[in-house]
Amino acid sequence: MTKRYTLLAILAVLGCAAASRADVFPNDQYYAPYQWYGPVIGLPTAWSISTGSPGVTVAILDTGVMASTPDLAGPRLLDPLSATGTEPLDGTDNHHGTWVASVAGMGVNNRIGGAGVGNFSILPVTVTDADGLNSYADIATGIKMAANAGARVINISQATLKYGPLDDAAAYARSKGALVFVAAGNSGTRKEMPAEYENLIFVSGTDRDDGLWSGSTYGSFVDLSAPADDILVADPTFESGYGLGDGTSFAAPLAAGAAALVWSINPSLTPDEVQNILYTTADDLGTLGRDEVYGWGRINIGHAAERAYEMTLTPEPGTLLLLAAGLAAPLARRLRRRP
Repeated sequence: MTKRYTLLAILAVLGCAAASRADVFPNDQYYAPYQWYGPVIGLPTAWSISTGSPGVTVAILDTGVMASTPDLAGPRLLDPLSATGTEPLDGTDNHHGTWVASVAGMGVNNRIGGAGVGNFSILPVTVTDADGLNSYADIATGIKMAANAGARVINISQATLKYGPLDDAAAYARSKGALVFVAAGNSGTRKEMPAEYENLIFVSGTDRDDGLWSGSTYGSFVDLSAPADDILVADPTFESGYGLGDGTSFAAPLAAGAAALVWSINPSLTPDEVQNILYTTADDLGTLGRDEVYGWGRINIGHAAERAYEMTLTPEPGTLLLLAAGLAAPLARRLRRRP
Protein backbone atom coordinates (compact mmCIF):
# COMPACT_ATOMS: atom_id res chain seq x y z
CA MET A 1 0.00 0.00 0.00
CA THR A 2 2.88 2.38 0.73
CA LYS A 3 4.19 2.08 -2.82
CA ARG A 4 0.77 2.82 -4.29
CA TYR A 5 0.26 5.89 -2.10
CA THR A 6 3.68 7.25 -3.09
CA LEU A 7 2.61 7.51 -6.75
CA LEU A 8 -0.88 8.76 -5.89
CA ALA A 9 0.53 11.51 -3.70
CA ILE A 10 2.80 12.76 -6.46
CA LEU A 11 0.00 12.72 -9.03
CA ALA A 12 -2.29 14.50 -6.57
CA VAL A 13 0.22 17.34 -6.16
CA LEU A 14 0.44 17.77 -9.92
CA GLY A 15 -3.34 17.70 -10.22
CA CYS A 16 -3.80 20.32 -7.48
CA ALA A 17 -1.31 22.62 -9.20
CA ALA A 18 -3.36 22.49 -12.39
CA ALA A 19 -6.68 22.86 -10.58
CA SER A 20 -5.52 25.90 -8.59
CA ARG A 21 -4.95 28.02 -11.69
CA ALA A 22 -7.56 30.64 -12.48
CA ASP A 23 -8.07 32.36 -15.83
CA VAL A 24 -6.23 35.68 -16.05
CA PHE A 25 -8.08 38.71 -17.39
CA PRO A 26 -5.49 41.45 -17.95
CA ASN A 27 -5.68 45.02 -16.72
CA ASP A 28 -5.00 46.46 -20.20
CA GLN A 29 -7.69 49.11 -20.69
CA TYR A 30 -8.86 48.09 -24.18
CA TYR A 31 -8.79 44.33 -23.66
CA ALA A 32 -12.32 43.80 -22.30
CA PRO A 33 -14.21 46.24 -24.54
CA TYR A 34 -12.48 45.46 -27.83
CA GLN A 35 -10.55 42.20 -27.81
CA TRP A 36 -13.55 39.90 -28.22
CA TYR A 37 -11.31 37.17 -29.59
CA GLY A 38 -9.21 36.80 -26.42
CA PRO A 39 -11.59 34.41 -24.63
CA VAL A 40 -12.50 32.72 -27.92
CA ILE A 41 -8.93 31.55 -28.49
CA GLY A 42 -8.35 30.81 -24.81
CA LEU A 43 -5.95 33.59 -23.90
CA PRO A 44 -7.13 33.96 -20.25
CA THR A 45 -6.48 30.25 -19.71
CA ALA A 46 -3.08 30.45 -21.37
CA TRP A 47 -2.12 33.51 -19.29
CA SER A 48 -2.86 31.55 -16.10
CA ILE A 49 0.22 29.52 -17.05
CA SER A 50 2.40 32.19 -18.69
CA THR A 51 2.05 35.70 -20.06
CA GLY A 52 5.00 35.10 -22.36
CA SER A 53 8.75 35.32 -22.01
CA PRO A 54 11.07 37.99 -23.46
CA GLY A 55 13.46 35.10 -23.91
CA VAL A 56 11.35 34.01 -26.89
CA THR A 57 11.83 36.21 -29.96
CA VAL A 58 9.12 36.73 -32.56
CA ALA A 59 10.41 38.16 -35.84
CA ILE A 60 7.99 40.36 -37.78
CA LEU A 61 8.93 40.38 -41.49
CA ASP A 62 7.17 43.49 -42.72
CA THR A 63 7.59 47.25 -43.07
CA GLY A 64 9.32 47.72 -39.71
CA VAL A 65 8.02 48.58 -36.24
CA MET A 66 7.67 52.05 -34.76
CA ALA A 67 9.84 52.24 -31.66
CA SER A 68 7.60 54.97 -30.26
CA THR A 69 4.69 52.56 -29.81
CA PRO A 70 4.14 52.52 -26.01
CA ASP A 71 2.83 48.95 -25.93
CA LEU A 72 5.97 47.73 -27.73
CA ALA A 73 8.64 50.20 -26.64
CA GLY A 74 11.45 49.16 -24.35
CA PRO A 75 13.93 46.29 -24.16
CA ARG A 76 11.51 43.79 -25.70
CA LEU A 77 11.72 45.65 -29.03
CA LEU A 78 15.03 44.53 -30.51
CA ASP A 79 17.26 46.41 -32.92
CA PRO A 80 15.75 46.13 -36.41
CA LEU A 81 17.20 44.22 -39.36
CA SER A 82 16.65 44.88 -43.06
CA ALA A 83 16.61 42.33 -45.86
CA THR A 84 16.30 45.06 -48.50
CA GLY A 85 18.86 47.60 -47.34
CA THR A 86 16.12 50.19 -46.86
CA GLU A 87 15.17 51.87 -43.63
CA PRO A 88 11.95 50.68 -41.96
CA LEU A 89 8.93 52.42 -43.48
CA ASP A 90 7.03 52.47 -40.21
CA GLY A 91 7.30 56.03 -38.98
CA THR A 92 6.30 57.45 -42.34
CA ASP A 93 2.90 56.58 -43.79
CA ASN A 94 3.05 52.78 -43.70
CA HIS A 95 2.49 51.29 -40.26
CA HIS A 96 1.55 47.76 -41.28
CA GLY A 97 4.51 46.18 -39.50
CA THR A 98 3.64 47.95 -36.26
CA TRP A 99 0.06 46.71 -36.47
CA VAL A 100 1.17 43.13 -37.04
CA ALA A 101 3.78 43.24 -34.27
CA SER A 102 1.27 44.66 -31.80
CA VAL A 103 -1.16 41.78 -32.32
CA ALA A 104 1.50 39.31 -31.22
CA GLY A 105 3.46 41.38 -28.74
CA MET A 106 1.56 44.22 -27.06
CA GLY A 107 2.35 44.15 -23.36
CA VAL A 108 0.09 41.87 -21.33
CA ASN A 109 -1.07 43.20 -17.95
CA ASN A 110 0.82 46.49 -18.26
CA ARG A 111 -2.25 48.69 -17.62
CA ILE A 112 -2.13 50.37 -21.02
CA GLY A 113 -3.78 49.81 -24.37
CA GLY A 114 -4.50 46.28 -25.42
CA ALA A 115 -2.95 42.89 -24.83
CA GLY A 116 -0.91 40.93 -27.32
CA VAL A 117 -0.57 37.19 -27.09
CA GLY A 118 2.42 37.50 -24.80
CA ASN A 119 5.35 39.55 -23.53
CA PHE A 120 7.79 38.31 -26.15
CA SER A 121 10.78 40.05 -27.65
CA ILE A 122 9.95 41.50 -31.06
CA LEU A 123 12.50 41.54 -33.87
CA PRO A 124 11.52 43.85 -36.77
CA VAL A 125 12.88 42.67 -40.14
CA THR A 126 12.18 45.01 -43.06
CA VAL A 127 11.32 43.06 -46.23
CA THR A 128 9.83 45.95 -48.23
CA ASP A 129 11.50 48.56 -50.41
CA ALA A 130 11.11 52.33 -50.23
CA ASP A 131 7.74 52.07 -51.99
CA GLY A 132 6.39 49.46 -49.56
CA LEU A 133 6.71 46.60 -52.08
CA ASN A 134 8.31 43.24 -51.39
CA SER A 135 9.93 40.47 -53.40
CA TYR A 136 9.93 36.78 -52.53
CA ALA A 137 13.72 36.80 -52.62
CA ASP A 138 13.87 39.52 -49.96
CA ILE A 139 11.35 37.73 -47.76
CA ALA A 140 13.35 34.50 -48.06
CA THR A 141 16.46 36.45 -47.05
CA GLY A 142 14.55 37.93 -44.13
CA ILE A 143 13.55 34.46 -42.91
CA LYS A 144 17.18 33.37 -42.82
CA MET A 145 18.27 36.59 -41.14
CA ALA A 146 15.64 36.15 -38.43
CA ALA A 147 16.59 32.52 -37.86
CA ASN A 148 20.27 33.41 -37.62
CA ALA A 149 19.39 36.15 -35.11
CA GLY A 150 17.80 33.56 -32.80
CA ALA A 151 14.09 34.07 -33.53
CA ARG A 152 11.99 31.05 -32.54
CA VAL A 153 8.91 32.34 -34.37
CA ILE A 154 8.81 34.18 -37.70
CA ASN A 155 5.68 35.91 -38.99
CA ILE A 156 5.01 36.97 -42.59
CA SER A 157 1.90 39.06 -43.18
CA GLN A 158 2.98 40.07 -46.68
CA ALA A 159 1.56 38.57 -49.87
CA THR A 160 4.13 37.73 -52.52
CA LEU A 161 4.33 36.07 -55.95
CA LYS A 162 6.25 32.88 -55.14
CA TYR A 163 6.30 30.79 -51.99
CA GLY A 164 8.77 28.10 -53.02
CA PRO A 165 11.83 30.15 -52.02
CA LEU A 166 10.08 31.01 -48.76
CA ASP A 167 9.50 27.33 -48.02
CA ASP A 168 13.16 26.58 -48.65
CA ALA A 169 14.13 29.38 -46.27
CA ALA A 170 11.59 28.13 -43.74
CA ALA A 171 13.20 24.67 -43.88
CA TYR A 172 16.47 26.36 -42.94
CA ALA A 173 14.71 28.24 -40.13
CA ARG A 174 13.23 25.00 -38.83
CA SER A 175 16.71 23.47 -38.75
CA LYS A 176 17.72 26.41 -36.55
CA GLY A 177 14.78 25.80 -34.20
CA ALA A 178 12.17 28.22 -35.61
CA LEU A 179 8.69 28.05 -37.14
CA VAL A 180 7.40 30.32 -39.94
CA PHE A 181 3.79 31.55 -40.09
CA VAL A 182 2.25 33.14 -43.19
CA ALA A 183 -1.02 35.02 -43.69
CA ALA A 184 -3.21 33.14 -46.17
CA GLY A 185 -4.25 36.34 -47.96
CA ASN A 186 -7.27 38.59 -48.34
CA SER A 187 -8.67 37.65 -51.76
CA GLY A 188 -11.94 36.26 -50.38
CA THR A 189 -11.59 33.33 -52.80
CA ARG A 190 -10.25 29.79 -52.94
CA LYS A 191 -6.62 29.52 -53.98
CA GLU A 192 -4.52 26.64 -55.20
CA MET A 193 -1.11 26.22 -53.59
CA PRO A 194 1.42 23.46 -54.15
CA ALA A 195 1.19 20.78 -51.47
CA GLU A 196 4.95 20.56 -51.15
CA TYR A 197 5.12 23.73 -49.04
CA GLU A 198 5.72 21.78 -45.85
CA ASN A 199 7.65 24.33 -43.80
CA LEU A 200 5.29 27.30 -44.05
CA ILE A 201 2.31 27.41 -41.69
CA PHE A 202 -0.48 29.22 -43.57
CA VAL A 203 -3.19 30.89 -41.48
CA SER A 204 -6.68 31.78 -42.74
CA GLY A 205 -9.05 34.21 -41.00
CA THR A 206 -12.21 33.66 -38.98
CA ASP A 207 -14.98 36.04 -37.96
CA ARG A 208 -16.85 36.67 -34.70
CA ASP A 209 -19.09 33.65 -35.31
CA ASP A 210 -16.16 31.29 -35.97
CA GLY A 211 -17.02 31.23 -39.65
CA LEU A 212 -14.59 32.05 -42.44
CA TRP A 213 -13.91 35.79 -42.46
CA SER A 214 -15.43 37.09 -45.68
CA GLY A 215 -12.15 38.46 -47.00
CA SER A 216 -9.99 35.44 -46.24
CA THR A 217 -8.27 33.39 -48.89
CA TYR A 218 -8.71 29.66 -48.33
CA GLY A 219 -7.73 26.36 -49.90
CA SER A 220 -6.03 23.04 -49.27
CA PHE A 221 -2.81 24.85 -48.31
CA VAL A 222 -4.35 26.30 -45.10
CA ASP A 223 -2.86 24.81 -41.93
CA LEU A 224 -4.54 26.82 -39.17
CA SER A 225 -7.08 29.60 -38.78
CA ALA A 226 -7.36 32.50 -36.33
CA PRO A 227 -9.58 35.57 -35.82
CA ALA A 228 -9.21 38.24 -38.50
CA ASP A 229 -12.23 40.47 -37.81
CA ASP A 230 -11.97 43.68 -35.73
CA ILE A 231 -8.54 42.92 -34.29
CA LEU A 232 -7.05 45.53 -31.94
CA VAL A 233 -3.79 47.03 -33.19
CA ALA A 234 -1.45 49.66 -31.77
CA ASP A 235 -0.45 52.74 -33.76
CA PRO A 236 0.96 55.84 -32.05
CA THR A 237 -0.24 58.03 -34.93
CA PHE A 238 -3.89 57.28 -34.10
CA GLU A 239 -5.60 59.68 -31.69
CA SER A 240 -6.06 57.00 -29.04
CA GLY A 241 -2.95 55.06 -30.07
CA TYR A 242 -5.08 52.08 -31.10
CA GLY A 243 -7.45 50.97 -33.82
CA LEU A 244 -9.33 47.96 -35.18
CA GLY A 245 -8.20 46.11 -38.29
CA ASP A 246 -9.42 43.26 -40.46
CA GLY A 247 -7.33 40.75 -42.38
CA THR A 248 -5.32 37.57 -42.28
CA SER A 249 -2.38 39.90 -41.62
CA PHE A 250 -3.63 39.81 -38.04
CA ALA A 251 -4.70 36.15 -37.95
CA ALA A 252 -1.12 35.05 -38.67
CA PRO A 253 0.51 36.84 -35.68
CA LEU A 254 -2.14 35.40 -33.37
CA ALA A 255 -1.08 31.91 -34.49
CA ALA A 256 2.59 32.90 -34.35
CA GLY A 257 1.99 34.22 -30.83
CA ALA A 258 0.49 30.87 -29.87
CA ALA A 259 3.76 29.16 -30.84
CA ALA A 260 5.77 31.75 -28.91
CA LEU A 261 3.65 31.23 -25.80
CA VAL A 262 4.08 27.46 -26.05
CA TRP A 263 7.85 27.97 -26.22
CA SER A 264 7.67 30.39 -23.29
CA ILE A 265 6.15 27.59 -21.22
CA ASN A 266 8.35 24.79 -22.50
CA PRO A 267 11.53 26.04 -24.21
CA SER A 268 12.83 22.50 -24.74
CA LEU A 269 10.21 21.64 -27.38
CA THR A 270 11.29 21.15 -30.98
CA PRO A 271 9.64 23.01 -33.88
CA ASP A 272 7.87 19.80 -34.89
CA GLU A 273 6.52 19.34 -31.37
CA VAL A 274 5.25 22.92 -31.17
CA GLN A 275 3.60 22.61 -34.58
CA ASN A 276 1.96 19.35 -33.50
CA ILE A 277 0.67 20.98 -30.31
CA LEU A 278 -0.95 23.82 -32.27
CA TYR A 279 -2.55 21.42 -34.76
CA THR A 280 -3.88 18.92 -32.24
CA THR A 281 -5.23 21.50 -29.76
CA ALA A 282 -6.97 23.69 -32.37
CA ASP A 283 -10.78 23.73 -32.34
CA ASP A 284 -11.95 21.64 -35.28
CA LEU A 285 -14.77 23.82 -36.63
CA GLY A 286 -15.29 22.61 -40.19
CA THR A 287 -15.24 19.20 -41.78
CA LEU A 288 -13.84 16.63 -39.36
CA GLY A 289 -10.08 16.73 -39.60
CA ARG A 290 -8.19 19.09 -41.84
CA ASP A 291 -10.23 21.16 -44.31
CA GLU A 292 -9.73 24.04 -46.75
CA VAL A 293 -11.30 26.71 -44.55
CA TYR A 294 -9.83 26.14 -41.09
CA GLY A 295 -6.90 23.84 -41.80
CA TRP A 296 -6.48 21.73 -38.67
CA GLY A 297 -8.76 24.16 -36.84
CA ARG A 298 -9.05 27.59 -35.27
CA ILE A 299 -6.24 28.11 -32.80
CA ASN A 300 -6.95 27.50 -29.12
CA ILE A 301 -4.02 29.03 -27.26
CA GLY A 302 -5.44 27.98 -23.89
CA HIS A 303 -5.41 24.32 -24.84
CA ALA A 304 -1.98 24.65 -26.48
CA ALA A 305 -0.55 26.24 -23.33
CA GLU A 306 -2.01 23.49 -21.15
CA ARG A 307 -0.52 20.83 -23.40
CA ALA A 308 2.90 22.48 -23.27
CA TYR A 309 2.67 22.73 -19.48
CA GLU A 310 1.66 19.09 -19.15
CA MET A 311 4.70 18.12 -21.19
CA THR A 312 6.96 19.88 -18.68
CA LEU A 313 5.48 17.74 -15.89
CA THR A 314 5.49 14.36 -17.60
CA PRO A 315 8.22 12.18 -16.07
CA GLU A 316 10.44 10.06 -18.26
CA PRO A 317 9.00 6.52 -18.60
CA GLY A 318 11.79 5.03 -16.50
CA THR A 319 11.18 7.53 -13.71
CA LEU A 320 7.45 6.79 -13.76
CA LEU A 321 8.14 3.09 -13.31
CA LEU A 322 10.40 3.84 -10.35
CA LEU A 323 7.71 5.99 -8.77
CA ALA A 324 5.15 3.24 -9.23
CA ALA A 325 7.48 0.75 -7.59
CA GLY A 326 8.30 3.09 -4.72
CA LEU A 327 11.99 2.96 -5.64
CA ALA A 328 12.65 6.61 -6.42
CA ALA A 329 13.88 7.55 -2.93
CA PRO A 330 16.32 4.60 -2.55
CA LEU A 331 17.68 5.35 -6.02
CA ALA A 332 18.21 8.99 -5.08
CA ARG A 333 20.13 7.94 -1.96
CA ARG A 334 22.36 5.65 -3.99
CA LEU A 335 23.05 8.43 -6.48
CA ARG A 336 24.07 10.79 -3.67
CA ARG A 337 26.65 8.31 -2.43
CA ARG A 338 28.47 8.41 -5.74
CA PRO A 339 31.63 10.59 -5.85
